[in-house]
Amino acid sequence: MKDEAAERAEAERALDEPGARRIAAKDELRRADEALKPVVFRAVKAGVPIRAIAAKTGLATTTVMLWGRE
Repeated sequence: MKDEAAERAEAERALDEPGARRIAAKDELRRADEALKPVVFRAVKAGVPIRAIAAKTGLATTTVMLWGRE
C-alpha cells in the first residue's frame, strides 16, 4: 500500500496531461473568440438574427448581444 506522500505525488502527476490539454484548449478558444468577435459584431449590425448567430458559433445569445454592442 502506498503511503500518503506517494499517493499525493501520483495524483498530482495525473493532473499534468489533462491539465495541459485544458490550458491549450482554453488558449485556442481565446484566439477563436478574438477572431470571431468582429464577425459577430458585423452580423448583428447587418441584422442576422441573434439565435442564428448563436447556432452558427456556439456562443450564448447573451454573448452575441454583448459582442453586437461593442
